[in-house]
Amino acid sequence: MNNNEPISVGGRIKKLREEKGESQEKLGEAVGLSQNSISKLEKGETNLTLENLCNMAEHFNVSHDYICTGKNSDSILMLLEKYISLDYSELSEGEEIHLKYPVIRIRKYFFDYLMRKATAQKDKYLPNDVKEMWIEKETKSFYEQDKNDSLTESTSIVPIPPQLIYPDDSKSGWKQSDLLRELNKLLMNNTDNEQGE
Repeated sequence: MNNNEPISVGGRIKKLREEKGESQEKLGEAVGLSQNSISKLEKGETNLTLENLCNMAEHFNVSHDYICTGKNSDSILMLLEKYISLDYSELSEGEEIHLKYPVIRIRKYFFDYLMRKATAQKDKYLPNDVKEMWIEKETKSFYEQDKNDSLTESTSIVPIPPQLIYPDDSKSGWKQSDLLRELNKLLMNNTDNEQGE
């Protein structure tokens, strides 16, 4: 842990609040507590409830771990980027046409966890308590693999908008390059629209 990190939960809340330039009253309004409650939390006179912990983590955009232990001070966004990234791949057709399309890279063990969790949730025939046990087992397995952090293999996915997947007469003779061309058009249109706003 960084030597400059406060060692108490209250100290970390105070540090986050001051870094954001908020008064105790403003923080209280944001997380649904009184100024007096914030003051007591910062002094260590009261403990955080689970609900207040979630509200604080969301408000300050930090992990629950950071507030509780001072470890893992990454923002939620940085934590997500540990598992998921987006790159552009390029395909050339002749000298004139260069198509770009997005490729999502996702840690394989995270992808596998999401797939197994989705499978459990979608199963119509399993009782809810069995689903919960299955998901709990998968979650535990994911954290074990993440702790070891030895598996850095990634899975690559090209996200395709639904309108390019559903077949119709105009798409019956499409090849992969046709699909990527249409994907490229959609991306360029979205980029132009965002820049115009």
